[in-house]
Amino acid sequence: MASIGLRHSPAPIDAGPHADEAGPALWDADDLERRLCRALDLARQTLRLFAAEGHVNADTPALSFGPEKPVAETAMLLYAASACRHRPAVARRVDELVQLLVPHARSQRALVDMALHPAMAFKVALPHVLLTRLGCPDAAFDRLLATCAAQALQDGHDRPPSARMERAWVSGLWSGASARVPWRRDARQSVLHRPIDLLGGLRDDAYAFTHLMFYCTDFGHGTPSLPRARSSILAQAQCMLARYLDVEDYDLSAELLLAWPFTSAPWTATAAFAFRLLASVEDQVGLLPCGNVDLARLSRLQGDERERYALATGYHTAYVMGLLCAAALRPGRAPPTRMPGRRHRAAVLQALRPHAADDRGHWQPEFDALPPDEQLALVPFMLDLAIVHRSRQRDYPALIAVLDIARRAGLAGSPMAKQAGDLLQRIAGCAVALGGGAGEPGRAGAKSRAGALAEAHGAHA
Repeated sequence: MASIGLRHSPAPIDAGPHADEAGPALWDADDLERRLCRALDLARQTLRLFAAEGHVNADTPALSFGPEKPVAETAMLLYAASACRHRPAVARRVDELVQLLVPHARSQRALVDMALHPAMAFKVALPHVLLTRLGCPDAAFDRLLATCAAQALQDGHDRPPSARMERAWVSGLWSGASARVPWRRDARQSVLHRPIDLLGGLRDDAYAFTHLMFYCTDFGHGTPSLPRARSSILAQAQCMLARYLDVEDYDLSAELLLAWPFTSAPWTATAAFAFRLLASVEDQVGLLPCGNVDLARLSRLQGDERERYALATGYHTAYVMGLLCAAALRPGRAPPTRMPGRRHRAAVLQALRPHAADDRGHWQPEFDALPPDEQLALVPFMLDLAIVHRSRQRDYPALIAVLDIARRAGLAGSPMAKQAGDLLQRIAGCAVALGGGAGEPGRAGAKSRAGALAEAHGAHA
């Protein structure tokens, strides 16, 4: 494996039951800068290939996109990277990319779209607004945006809370006006305030969560404006990290991981391990891979077509890794090189590991390479994985066993464990309704009802 640029601690860690007493060694800033510059260099290629016409994927039309997508995402990458302009290599790339982005962000297409669809004006204007914040204004574009914003039709679109908060964020950046009152109302109606279904929820729910974190923190530029305690939000993010790392969804995993540096929160062991894993995979592959690429199709393509397809399917994940490194380069926000936090008992890890053991996930060799004491800091991560695995397998008796381990280890209060308990309660009720194991009391009855439902689900499938 290629070097991942770590600066190691000069002293061994205390493997006792408490958190580290000394400050942790942090990820090397030069390595973070190198990764950010890699994403910025990729942005130049992305604009060259897709900023004018987008991309058409004839085999999988759902993966096609218009030019507005890479233009907006490049603007967001530059906005996040602008916090690192004190680094000459980053500043040079940001300044060059700003000039390349201007004609696409303020194109004839963007102006016409705003005039024809005033309700979408702020979404279309996002790249323009971010360019203005980066020191590149355009008075004519501002005048048209002001006209659209002043008309009644600017509210003529039904938006979910995440879209309303995106609009409020863009509008606030443009006008300088505070959006705190409507912001708080929308945030309380969003998945930042309400629990996400960690086991059965949609991927779109997790994406909404990550994007809401972008807007509530202004991509790490501002003081977070969160609808509930930061610790509660991060506990939920940590559970989702386990779920999506396990299936190698590195795009969503990296977006979830942004919650720590964007809120200036101390990195947990799970978050630190996730960053280490993403960096390792990026080093092995060359850029952080996504799950959309069709390897068989890629192998058939040659020359420009191959480059275009590879970049179309992979640029977004590479951008997210760039966002993550830009955020981690801010003072006090770099991840630690060693797993922080409490060291749990080895017996708990040994009991959980078989429940999370299958052939999925790059996390397994990375976990196995850790020193034993650092593995013990990741027992909560292993618990979340075990719950995810048993739930996905619909092995509900085994899920009950996992929760028994969590209870004895004092970990039953985690969001994932609580939702697993709620799931089993629903399973028991469903099994009774299906006529299975209704009369058996206690834990044995719960296992019987869980097994009955698993069999019923298998028969239905």
